[in-house]
Amino acid sequence: MLRIIIDPNLIASVLIGGITRDRFVTLTQRLDILEFIYCDQLIQEIGALSQKAYFQKKGIDDLTVKSFIAFYQEFALKVMVTSQVKVGRDRNDHYLLSLSRDARADFLITGDPDLLSLRKYSNTQIVTMKAIVELL
Repeated sequence: MLRIIIDPNLIASVLIGGITRDRFVTLTQRLDILEFIYCDQLIQEIGALSQKAYFQKKGIDDLTVKSFIAFYQEFALKVMVTSQVKVGRDRNDHYLLSLSRDARADFLITGDPDLLSLRKYSNTQIVTMKAIVELL
């Protein structure tokens, strides 16, 4: 099983729709080889999306976000984060790297240029959604 973490910013794109949603659906159809990983902070960040004006204008309301979170938690594995990683420019991303370490994730999937510039952290490859779908 490949352990993957999806950056909440990509989840925002999934909720809006388009190619990112299509790629996410492709990944969820591969639960035979993929194990999705999350932590409380990742879920909190997704939960906050419905409070942002941009997403409200896109029709992403509280019910949509809560429904997605419930769906995600049905098949994803919760990991408690204990590491305190402080790598990268954006300290708001540090918890994703900590989660990557503690979950022993194979991939961190993101569109964030700062995270992507790291390319790898510990044993976790940092890739785009397109790259992981093409890899599978």
